[in-house]
Amino acid sequence: MPQPHRRARRTALVLRPLVAALFLGAAAPALLAQTAQTAVPAAAARSYDIPAGALEGALTAFARDTGILLAYTSNLVQGRSSPGVRGSHNPSQALAALLAGTGLQAAIAENGVWTLLRAEAASAAAASHAAPAGDYSLREVRVAAGRPGVTEGTGSYTSDALTIGKTAQSMRELPQSVSVLTRQRLDDQNLTDLTQAAEQIVGLTVQDTGTRLTDIYSRGFMIDSVQLDGGAPMTTANYAYISYDMAEFDRVEILRGAAGLINGTGNPGGAVNLVRKMPTATPQFNITASAGRWDNYRTEVDASGPLAFDGKIRGRAVVAYENRKYYTDGRSSEKPTLYGVLEADLGPNAVLTLGGRDQVIHENAYHQGMPRYSNGSDLGLARNTAVGAPWGYQDGTSRELFAKLDWRLAPRWTLRLNATRTEEKSDFNGGYVSGAVNPITLAGARWTGSDFSIWNQQNLLDVNLSGAFDLLGRTHELLVGADMQDVKSTWKSYVVQRRTGQTANLWDIGSTPYVSGDLTRGQLFRSYEPNDTRQYGAYGTLRLDVRDGTKLVLGARANKYQYNQVYSTFLDDSWAMTDTWRTAGVTQYREPTKIVPFGGIIQDLTPEWTAYASYAEIFNPQAYYKSGPAPGTGLEPMHGSNTEVGVKGELLDGKLNTAFALYRVVQKDRAIRDSRYPATETLFAGACCYVNAGKVVSQGLDMEVSGEVARGVNLYAGYTYNNNRNKTDNAVFSTITPKHLLKFFGTWQLPGEASAWKLGGGATINSKQYVQGTAATWNPAAQNWSGAAAPFAYTQSGYAVWNALAEYRIDQNWQLALTVNNLFDKWYYRTVGSSALGNFYGEPRNWKLTLRGRF
Repeated sequence: MPQPHRRARRTALVLRPLVAALFLGAAAPALLAQTAQTAVPAAAARSYDIPAGALEGALTAFARDTGILLAYTSNLVQGRSSPGVRGSHNPSQALAALLAGTGLQAAIAENGVWTLLRAEAASAAAASHAAPAGDYSLREVRVAAGRPGVTEGTGSYTSDALTIGKTAQSMRELPQSVSVLTRQRLDDQNLTDLTQAAEQIVGLTVQDTGTRLTDIYSRGFMIDSVQLDGGAPMTTANYAYISYDMAEFDRVEILRGAAGLINGTGNPGGAVNLVRKMPTATPQFNITASAGRWDNYRTEVDASGPLAFDGKIRGRAVVAYENRKYYTDGRSSEKPTLYGVLEADLGPNAVLTLGGRDQVIHENAYHQGMPRYSNGSDLGLARNTAVGAPWGYQDGTSRELFAKLDWRLAPRWTLRLNATRTEEKSDFNGGYVSGAVNPITLAGARWTGSDFSIWNQQNLLDVNLSGAFDLLGRTHELLVGADMQDVKSTWKSYVVQRRTGQTANLWDIGSTPYVSGDLTRGQLFRSYEPNDTRQYGAYGTLRLDVRDGTKLVLGARANKYQYNQVYSTFLDDSWAMTDTWRTAGVTQYREPTKIVPFGGIIQDLTPEWTAYASYAEIFNPQAYYKSGPAPGTGLEPMHGSNTEVGVKGELLDGKLNTAFALYRVVQKDRAIRDSRYPATETLFAGACCYVNAGKVVSQGLDMEVSGEVARGVNLYAGYTYNNNRNKTDNAVFSTITPKHLLKFFGTWQLPGEASAWKLGGGATINSKQYVQGTAATWNPAAQNWSGAAAPFAYTQSGYAVWNALAEYRIDQNWQLALTVNNLFDKWYYRTVGSSALGNFYGEPRNWKLTLRGRF
């Protein structure tokens, strides 16, 4: 087979012509000004209740309520206040009232977009029947109703809206704990993938797995799916080793707690929504080049702008190339990524978006983490110790195609369609060290290996209708929709050609080189094929304006789930190879339609503060746990719920968001052993016998502040307290979830003559984490890990990891930044596993120098 690194380089070369073509298209002439007129077409009157405050916030509320596309430049509205509007008005009257005393007026173009202009410019436009070209050539144009929530170019650590709930809503309007990681924050901290981003979000715990996508936990439960642009959930299970590169995305949105309304199935920990970058109305070109410790190099090129038909067709192309080494000896990776998107106006009321991503990943010498002494003590090895064979590799491709349609059917009603198809292929062939080390003899660790391939295809579709209606003198909102998740995957394992079982001397890793054999693929000896899941859902949310300052949110989802897996192998139940290929297990699991409810109440306390309470549910299938008698059938699913009360604030004219919440998560009907039947196991295909009787309770406190706390000072800070218990044995359920978790990062743009400088810093502070259990030992007779189980228990004490930033603005186009992570070189385990393997050190102190150009 060809060498993996050569394949990756050939793919990168193939991408270059496409990147060049997209870039040249994005550099097309700017959008020509449309003919404007100051009169606005008549429309039916409706009730408005927009309070006085920052003009930009008032305009966003107006655009959201009416569905009108409203364009303006950020600097045009910055610092201006609106008197608000209440009562019954047509849109023209309401907008005029919002702009009263601001010195601004609205003009409407032929394409239906209302544009804000200074009063004198509007008068001149009316006289000439044309919008002044200067107003259309400004760098940033905000389209309030067209794309709310966009953080790119705002320089902010917060967002005016989130789209994780399908429609755009401010953080105050969402009666659950939500967070956003903006484009500015991603850039300031050089966060280039989802793992790095999740590490910086309050309430989330990240655990390494030896694969590219780490496990993400919230409130003690793993988050096992990701949304793209608020669409149907994409699973991160079923062998989906996607590397989510942040070059593709504008922001990361997180919801903590049960998310059955939008996710269908899963744990009650939360949901992740990644919002893609979209084309801009004006041309822009960004380039980023960085170099860091351990030969960590990365380049990004991002071009966007109008392409044709007076800006009615817009495009964007992003290419990122990463070639890096790591702190562990011998490990390296190469990752070219291409993302492209086209957006077209289908008349004044509809926008069609088509796009895709192509990513190639090659990694050398991956490993499964460090072992420990059999008593759980640390081995005291250097952090750069290589426990992955130098010839090992992971090769993969990840491709994505998507289409979206936003169609404004009426002034206040919008139909949305969101479809995505992803396909991944990965080959793994590697060796790593496994086995607890005897503290006296220092024996026990051995070289082992794995050789397998995966394939995963996901087809996702979401269609919804949202809008506002008037009833009993008040305006209410309705969302109804349906989605589908269809996942097909396979996993095939092959005999490792290289000899396993050699003793590994971890204090002299090169003394027993694990280099015999070659990279030829061995015999297939077990597989999961097919390994498919499918779920359909219909959902709805009704937001009732019950009285001044009070909203009631009611929602529900009807969900149907199917799972089909066939496990085949040459192994018998004692792990011995036979000459017979057999079907060892078949799991066909069907869940009848289940209903999960959602309810919340939102009460405005003041113009800036809101109190809320909510209740949400979700369920999680348990196909692998069989009810007796053997061979059994899959258990009923686990049921999770999240009850939450809190207070949210939108301060300093919307520049600062705050949130404080008390929560209680309950997951019941978990599988526990059924003592009426003997324990049986089908090799890698489920076990019997179990009953639905387990219960877990996780409760605590979330606090968060994000945004501009003072002129030139951006801050993100959050604290989480969590106490979780497994009520079955009254023990801690998730021992890797810290009881106390504090995360913060902030920047200060220096004033006056030092304004070219920006300084920043922050930390992640964890209380202790620990792991206990049993690990298999080496069986010399069978030459595999089927020996007697040995108990282990150990603790990673609390720690703090500090990060820093220094940035210098060279001129209006160029910036140079230095980021330093783990500033004080803290030595700690970021992930604690078993005594045999799975223990990953946190990265030692490292730095990255980044040059950014924006044009």
